[in-house]
Amino acid sequence: KGRAMNISEKYKIESDDMNVVVYKKQKPRKPGARESWRPLGYLSSFQQALKFLVDNEINGTGLTDFKTVGAKQQELYDLINTLQLP
Repeated sequence: KGRAMNISEKYKIESDDMNVVVYKKQKPRKPGARESWRPLGYLSSFQQALKFLVDNEINGTGLTDFKTVGAKQQELYDLINTLQLP
């Protein structure tokens, strides 16, 4: 049976015998609708999933300047350091 771990309010990782899947929380489109999770990537290890999250967030900054990228990188490192990894 698979396992799940919330990484933050935005992301969670689930694993089974075949994959490690990174999901991102989607806001409901209609009032009163439930939140849902959209798969972002299917990977083969937890470490690859964390790297995928970092790359996804860094690319999401638009790579506009080093200060923005550095701040996002530090935020992600801080988040990873709070996780209890296997």
